[in-house]
Amino acid sequence: MPGHILNRMLDFRRYDRERVITTAGWIETEDLNVDSESKRHGVRYGGGATPWLTRETLDRIPVDFRDYSFIDFGSGKGAVLFQASDYPFKQIFGIEYAPELHEAALRNLRSFRSKTKQCRNITSVYADAGSYELSEGPWVLFFDIPFGVPIWQRVVENIQRAPRGEGTSYLIFMNYGWLPDAAEYVQGLPFLKLIHRGDTVLTFELTG
Repeated sequence: MPGHILNRMLDFRRYDRERVITTAGWIETEDLNVDSESKRHGVRYGGGATPWLTRETLDRIPVDFRDYSFIDFGSGKGAVLFQASDYPFKQIFGIEYAPELHEAALRNLRSFRSKTKQCRNITSVYADAGSYELSEGPWVLFFDIPFGVPIWQRVVENIQRAPRGEGTSYLIFMNYGWLPDAAEYVQGLPFLKLIHRGDTVLTFELTG
């Protein structure tokens, strides 16, 4: 296993032990029990974003998180949901289409312990990201290379017709380099304004 991936897994396992959850691991898409056409556009489960990178990314967003919903598309076992709970979001949602990953997220929600948790309203939703209807914004929308362009297209349609609410919404695309076609598609969307480009993270404001 490459050194950077091994270090990422060690970060996850340390985070898991401290919070009494299990999110670390690696599962290929073909090994997931998903009965959906969307499966062929999905990406293998790799544990989610590292905690320090999620924190660094959210710290760049200059808003009062108490007014915002955080939504993770392709939330897996819930790793980023727990990381986001360190911020005082109004509510946190994870959208996951693989039943075994969703069930793992529910188990983690029951066992999760954290001294730094500021949001207690955390929900894992068993749903296909392409058909999920967003509640009223503003939002921080989070994507860690969950799927290819065909699913992105459906998600974008849902974002565009959902009520934005008061305040600027944001979209985070993490590890975008793993899916160049999806990264190109997202960066070409006319309603997204790029506000930060890192080696592994793109952060956008929703405009228009």
